[in-house]
Amino acid sequence: MRSVEQHLEAVLANVAPLESLEVGLLGSVGCVLAEQVTTNDNGNEHVLIPQGTAIGARHVALLAAANLGRIWVHPKPRVVILTIGSDLADPGTLEDLRPDINGIALTIASTAAGAMTFRVGPLQSDADLIRSAIEDQLVRADVIITACGMNAGDYDLLTSVLRQLGRVEVSRVNMTPGGAQGFGVIGPDATPIFVLPGNPVGALLSFDIFVRPLIRRLMGHSKLHHRVIEARLESPVDGAGDDARYVRARLSRSGNFPVVKSLENSSDHPLSGLATADALIVIPAGTDRLNAGDTVKVMQIDAPGDE
Repeated sequence: MRSVEQHLEAVLANVAPLESLEVGLLGSVGCVLAEQVTTNDNGNEHVLIPQGTAIGARHVALLAAANLGRIWVHPKPRVVILTIGSDLADPGTLEDLRPDINGIALTIASTAAGAMTFRVGPLQSDADLIRSAIEDQLVRADVIITACGMNAGDYDLLTSVLRQLGRVEVSRVNMTPGGAQGFGVIGPDATPIFVLPGNPVGALLSFDIFVRPLIRRLMGHSKLHHRVIEARLESPVDGAGDDARYVRARLSRSGNFPVVKSLENSSDHPLSGLATADALIVIPAGTDRLNAGDTVKVMQIDAPGDE
């Protein structure tokens, strides 16, 4: 069994920013500056925008004011999200099938992380069809994210196909939810590919911890991970034995110190708190219980300024 840190290290190994290219100002928004932009004032060179800056409207305005029309950036990675399951359908289309929650959610999460996204599926549970679809996507993908529904047979089918296409390892990672993690490289260009858990909560958590950092590294960001702060627990939370547990939560303040409240309850809907959570309480492996008033690590999943 791997630790979260060990799996993250395996995911990020040998990953470098995508090769830079020169683009016009309108095409630069959302990209990361690959070379610093300088101006010359009476023979003195000044840095206008430093390397590594995520380009937004204010940066474009500054560049335009300096009469610069093109800059060098790392392009947005092309991320393909592919879901498998004969029991899945697009939400709102077929009432007798399950909605493809992972396909929709992971596509939006990838777009929010800065990627150019392409959703494929849900595909029927057929090995030849899955293999053909993945091979077709290799021509345009910098990263492929795969997930199934809650059918364990589809997960086994997917991983068996991927092992024929490249080097993909499925590991048990000591985290709850989302302990089953697959990652490797496939195709002639050694394209990174993820196999995420079928449980939507575990899939989104896995995206935040493993996939998003890889996307941000490809983009040229220096800060890869969500911000982690300390906060005081508002109510008790249980650990998960040998696993690190990530609990959906909401942050507030009491005086000058952050306070965090769990939004999970075993009697609630399985996706309870997913829409209102802005943080994750990180309960270390080996922790039985944390009590109200304890200081904990909290990952801010909606924090501005990650860049």
